[in-house]
Amino acid sequence: MLLALGLLVLSLGIAAPASAAKAKPKPCGDRVIDDWYDNGRVDGEYKLHCYDDAIENLPRDIAVYSSAKEDIQRAMAARMAGRPAPPASTDPTPGGSTGTDTAGGAGTGSNTTKGSDGSASPAGPVDTASASSLPLPLLILGGLALLLIAAGSAGYLTRRLQARRVPPPLA
Repeated sequence: MLLALGLLVLSLGIAAPASAAKAKPKPCGDRVIDDWYDNGRVDGEYKLHCYDDAIENLPRDIAVYSSAKEDIQRAMAARMAGRPAPPASTDPTPGGSTGTDTAGGAGTGSNTTKGSDGSASPAGPVDTASASSLPLPLLILGGLALLLIAAGSAGYLTRRLQARRVPPPLA
């Protein structure tokens, strides 16, 4: 029984990344938010409607307690004026990375990329650091909790079955 449960947990762990590869590409508003999460500024150039989508889809805590809305609005104004993205008003990572994202708005070509072994994969690399990704440690801890519950249940059932057995007759 424990082996079957272990195989079930293993198959769920393998099936989750396979289903993630078939997921639809992220909306451009989410890409703008992820760009802001990276270093507190919007470095990439996106279509104008993407900035509006990002402002509408900002999580409430980020919209209230950070400068994300203002930073995205300033990046949109700079984009309309043809200037580079302005610095963040409150940079969460002083001296952080200066990399830029030039992914563009709605996609610029094929959705297939080459993997490390040279084979074509149907979707791009999975970004585990984005704001909307599932936390891998939480998934591992959840699987471990299920495994411990199953082991405890198996021990409990074994004790009950042993208690139900009829003792051998006395001679």
